[in-house]
Amino acid sequence: MFLIFLLIFSLLFTSPILASENIFGLHLTQVQDINSAYKVINSSQGDWGWATIVIRTDQLDHQTWQDFFDNCRKYHIIPIIRLSTISDPNGNWKRPENSDIDHMVAFLNTLNWPTKERHVILFNEINHGQEWGGAVDIKNYVDSAIYASQKFKNTDPNFIVMGSALDLAAPQSPPDFESAENVYKEIYAYKADYFDNIDAIASHSYPNHGFVGTPKDTGQHSIQGYQWELNFVGSLKMGKNYPIYITETGWPHREGESHKNAFYTTKTTAEFMKDSLEIWSQDKNVVAVTPFIYNYPYEPFDHFSWVDKDEKMYPEYEQILNMPKNKNKPEQITKYEVTKMFLPFIILNDTEYSGQITIKNTGQSIWGGNETNFCINPQTTANVSTGSLCTDDGLVYPNQLKIFNFKFKISKPLNVGDKTFISWENLPAFEISAFDKNATIYHPQITLMEKFEDFYRKYLNKFIFR
Repeated sequence: MFLIFLLIFSLLFTSPILASENIFGLHLTQVQDINSAYKVINSSQGDWGWATIVIRTDQLDHQTWQDFFDNCRKYHIIPIIRLSTISDPNGNWKRPENSDIDHMVAFLNTLNWPTKERHVILFNEINHGQEWGGAVDIKNYVDSAIYASQKFKNTDPNFIVMGSALDLAAPQSPPDFESAENVYKEIYAYKADYFDNIDAIASHSYPNHGFVGTPKDTGQHSIQGYQWELNFVGSLKMGKNYPIYITETGWPHREGESHKNAFYTTKTTAEFMKDSLEIWSQDKNVVAVTPFIYNYPYEPFDHFSWVDKDEKMYPEYEQILNMPKNKNKPEQITKYEVTKMFLPFIILNDTEYSGQITIKNTGQSIWGGNETNFCINPQTTANVSTGSLCTDDGLVYPNQLKIFNFKFKISKPLNVGDKTFISWENLPAFEISAFDKNATIYHPQITLMEKFEDFYRKYLNKFIFR
């Protein structure tokens, strides 16, 4: 009886664990935010959480974004990149031209992403005229979105393309606004294949109207607005279902540059967010939730910001950090190439020698330590014995080199005239030639140019750089 009571007590008073995968993340304002936000995103044993961030056509600096992706890799954050253009003199976001899309696709493809899947959102709340050149134009957006999706997919099928999230509370008041229902209807009537060109739905499931709803509310204007979207789009596309990425949501709080009593206190908004995460975590369609916004303590988003002007998180939000979270295990591409190989110039039969090979990490994963267990097995001819090349506790990041020392031994080939090779998985084979027909003495098969380069390198090291 005591054990039964203890079990019931633990079920009642233990904090619920989020979904089997980590859905939690944050919406970031700037790339630098990742350096502190990761502690929030992956709090309480979480791993590989999410971060939504906007990239603009006038902010395509390669080093800036590669550094951001490298930090995402280091901190185990999966980025969601929302495309944007630039603001025009009237304060509207310019409509993208195909050339803008070409440029962004090409740019994003030059970056080494932290995961195999690359998540992108095609612009923002296109049922607001201000977000689309000053006037809602759904047909124009659909043409741009289909073009962009196909461009991304043709560049790399690992891009996960989401259409623009909608303001689910927008009224039907063209050309400034169009309701979400009419947007979806218009898309379907114009080019229904739009829905075949997106892989997931980005949703702005806010507690509307006025951001004063509660976690218990349901329907189009609630934190479960995405359910309405799934049902409505499903009715248009004969039940087609999509993964859901809630890339904006949350409650504004009273605290900010000015006090607003129309909003809830940070104590209440934090409790509401905690309750909402428990609801979203039970929905198998929800892949990620990135509340708006982590760090923007100034107008117009100061009331949504999780941190204040001193870059300190409102203490009430600590309860969200303390919620137990699980771990994602995103697939990463592991690639490598050999940059240098050293073998003794004279190799005697049936004698163990030492060799050295330098391998460059050209993939997405980090090798060694608690990261990817990098270990490649030998692929040699039958008369060569050697071991696997494996990393140790040291970390090897993409674009870094790792020197592996190895032992090897060569015996006579089974048949006279057979070639001898030493290699490892997915590396080129290095031929080792016999000096005589009895195969008692070998030497590495290198070209005259390789001999010259080796001599020149040794000369520089000995006489110039000493």
